[in-house]
Amino acid sequence: MDPICPLALLSAGTEATIAEVRAGKEMRFRLAGMGLCPGARVRAQCVDRGSLIVSVGDARYALSRGIAMKILVGEPEAA
Repeated sequence: MDPICPLALLSAGTEATIAEVRAGKEMRFRLAGMGLCPGARVRAQCVDRGSLIVSVGDARYALSRGIAMKILVGEPEAA
């Protein structure tokens, strides 16, 4: 994985840490409410042509590929 890449480019089963969310204020607020904010660990569960299923903690969310392209992720931080 590149040092920083869009969430949409992760393959299924890959874990990463959110580095930045490049979206408008309201979308950043909505994603933060779901736990998708900088510093959060995220795992790509299922990657399809049109959408992704990602898990954050115990929750799973379906994201459109467009939204997932706005979430930049990097290497997972050591726990």
